Amino acid sequence: MITPENIAAHRTIDVSDLQSTVFDYRAPLWWGNTLLLFIETAMFGILVTIYFSVMMNTSPFPPPRVDRLPVMYDPVPDLTLPVINLVVLLASLIPGIWLDISARKRNARAVKIALILTLSFNIASIVIRYFEFDSLHFKWNDNAYGSITWMILGMHLLHIIALGCEDIYLLIWTFVKGMDDKHAVDLTVTAVYWYWIVGIWVLLFPLVYLVPRMVE
Repeated sequence: MITPENIAAHRTIDVSDLQSTVFDYRAPLWWGNTLLLFIETAMFGILVTIYFSVMMNTSPFPPPRVDRLPVMYDPVPDLTLPVINLVVLLASLIPGIWLDISARKRNARAVKIALILTLSFNIASIVIRYFEFDSLHFKWNDNAYGSITWMILGMHLLHIIALGCEDIYLLIWTFVKGMDDKHAVDLTVTAVYWYWIVGIWVLLFPLVYLVPRMVE
């Protein structure tokens, strides 16, 4: 005999063996972060397109700087601070990967140390980037070349700052309340975000600092 109780029993699914926390593509948060990174990558693609448009319509490229002293007829960007910052970002992948692995293993002690290290690299990169703008030899409002190069560096800097704020939040949470499963997933997603920040700058660095040296 079919009764409402029998129907309810047949529709019941036993999920007791399912994991309460999943990582990577099985986690909705991972997909949200990944789709966001696709959007941000497209945004940088637009900036790169504008950069090449300015380059094709500017001769010579970069344009001479003659409106203030010292006059510069070949104002290619300096490399010292940009190279240092690139090295800092690449080196930051070491604690970033350690943070990712430690969160998956629920190793709270290692996560705390890795978070402190990644945040330290993050702050160092922000400070260097602040002074790195002078390496361009132009202000954002000098000309189209100055505007697009400042925009590329500035937008990347905003992502570094955003992740720094996220690191601070996760660091405080981990020290005050410990590391639960939910925040373990947050930490792995944060690590992926940092991989993207470093990777996108590896692609943008030659555009901003090397291409002007190759254009005649």
